[in-house]
Amino acid sequence: MILGSQEIHNRLLKGQIFRPTTWEIDSIKEASYALRVADDGLIVDGKVYPPGKPYPHPRIEIKPGSIAILSTVERLCIPGDLVGRLGIRLDFASLGLTGLMGIQVDPYYGQNYQNERLYIKVANFGNESVEVYPNDLVFNIEFSEVKGLVFPNSSKKPTWDRLIEKLVNQEHSDWTYVTRVQSDMEDRAQKLEQDTEKQVSRGIEGVRDNQQSVVMFGVFLVSITILGVMVGLILSVRDAPNWVTQGGWIALFMLFFIAAGAIVGFVFVAGVVLWKTRIRSEAKSG
Repeated sequence: MILGSQEIHNRLLKGQIFRPTTWEIDSIKEASYALRVADDGLIVDGKVYPPGKPYPHPRIEIKPGSIAILSTVERLCIPGDLVGRLGIRLDFASLGLTGLMGIQVDPYYGQNYQNERLYIKVANFGNESVEVYPNDLVFNIEFSEVKGLVFPNSSKKPTWDRLIEKLVNQEHSDWTYVTRVQSDMEDRAQKLEQDTEKQVSRGIEGVRDNQQSVVMFGVFLVSITILGVMVGLILSVRDAPNWVTQGGWIALFMLFFIAAGAIVGFVFVAGVVLWKTRIRSEAKSG
């Protein structure tokens, strides 16, 4: 069963859930509590600001694709019969802020240490920087009753110490993994686009080469057809001595040779033009 606002308030007045003087009544919601962000106990842009060392700027900027660890103003002392569930409030979730942490806060959390707080790892998946000011209500926590006996774990170190032990040996300390993944994906997409453009260009060149071959074949076909027509004309009039005189035959042969020469010249010029076009295309593709 999830605790409502009245039960949360009653528990807080009894010194449960949060340490006295670290919670605010205005943060009690219908069935949850809105957690405030502290100005210390942070990791931003890979830089560590341990508890007691305030962040040097008035606002915490989480750039697009960056990861950060934020902590709470509230100091916890969860009783053994409650368990907490964390979430990011709508105002910040709508900007792209996403939690990268376990959402459960176990019973007895903070009972062994007076200044234990929550440390929450987040990432900005939005397109613009997310600005967080100290005391902003960024997270929600709801509480449910636990059925049955819970045995406390007294061997856990303070959460901040456990975090630092895990992070001290990280190879990349800039905390921009999401940005690096995005950049890598953009590089791959750009390379794929370039490869596609090259393949399309090669395909177009192949079509042009085929077109040149077809054009040359057409030129030769037309030339042979014209020559065939000329030969057929000469053969058809060889038995017509009435109008084809010796001078007429000479004129026919001259016309035949002139036409043949024109065709040969046309074929030569077409071949030269197509050859130069191909050379230019190869030079551009190279």
